[in-house]
Amino acid sequence: MSPELLTMILLWFVRAFVSSLICLLLGFIGIRSLDFITSEISEFRKIKGDPLATGLFVSGFFIFAGLVVYGSMVNPFFLGQSVIFGSYFNLERLLIVVLSFLVSMVFGWVFYIVFAKLKPFGIDLDDVNKSPLAVGVFVFSFEVFLGLIMLASLLIPLA
Repeated sequence: MSPELLTMILLWFVRAFVSSLICLLLGFIGIRSLDFITSEISEFRKIKGDPLATGLFVSGFFIFAGLVVYGSMVNPFFLGQSVIFGSYFNLERLLIVVLSFLVSMVFGWVFYIVFAKLKPFGIDLDDVNKSPLAVGVFVFSFEVFLGLIMLASLLIPLA
């Protein structure tokens, strides 16, 4: 293998790693904001100590991380392969990811309000808080939601 090819591969992995870290940080913010959005559900207090609920939380995180890493490998924030000129940061892509994240959080909050407050079908979402397993499933689903949003925002064509 030529040194140029190895350098290109290394740059690709570094770029994907940095993109993944940025998206994972946004995901962490999203998961932490879940407590704010769903004030009636005490997610992390309920999950803590319950093996199945914790397993669901970790499983959701792995799915989220896998979607983020895939999107970052396919379309990282950095462009260019030249070592001489260096890679540059694609601020447009970063802006799309951050805006998609923010809009998705607002949509998620609105959807939660619609289901929790309007109760069109008589569903009481506060019942989720009665079982650590139910809270684990809820958080798992939220992490998958975040992962799909991140993946979609990473794959939006810019041109």
